Amino acid sequence: MLIGAPGTGKSSVLEALTSRLEARGIEHGAIESEELGRGWPWLAAESWLAQLAAVLALQREAGRRLFLIVATTETTDELRGVLDALGADQQLVVCLHASSDTVASRIAQREPDRWPGKRRLIAHARKLALTVPQIQPVDLGIQTDHREPDEVAAEIEHALITLM
Repeated sequence: MLIGAPGTGKSSVLEALTSRLEARGIEHGAIESEELGRGWPWLAAESWLAQLAAVLALQREAGRRLFLIVATTETTDELRGVLDALGADQQLVVCLHASSDTVASRIAQREPDRWPGKRRLIAHARKLALTVPQIQPVDLGIQTDHREPDEVAAEIEHALITLM
């Protein structure tokens, strides 16, 4: 599971990690949990967590056993909710973190200026860049400032393979 503030590189690292696992022939599912709550207003955690549990159950029925989950968990309770929804025997929680300036810069570059929530997201991400790394339980913390997604993905891949 990848957690971190917006702009820490979760989506980019997920993409790189899925490519690395595919190259190794390791079957897996990849889910960006934020898509389950997307819309206006955003769904409350209880709603998207129930959807995540249902999607994971369907994925298991389809034969998948390894899941890569991306979540912007803002509190320990939210992280525990995602872990409960995951319902896995083994878990690896990786927290990606970057400086407030880095997350603000990345969001400013990726989000269109016409989006009315851009300024609000940048301000919120700056705060989360300081608080999310304090959330527990985390098995591995990785600083993403000045690092390429594939480099970070390789570090996670190593930890994941060791766990398997």
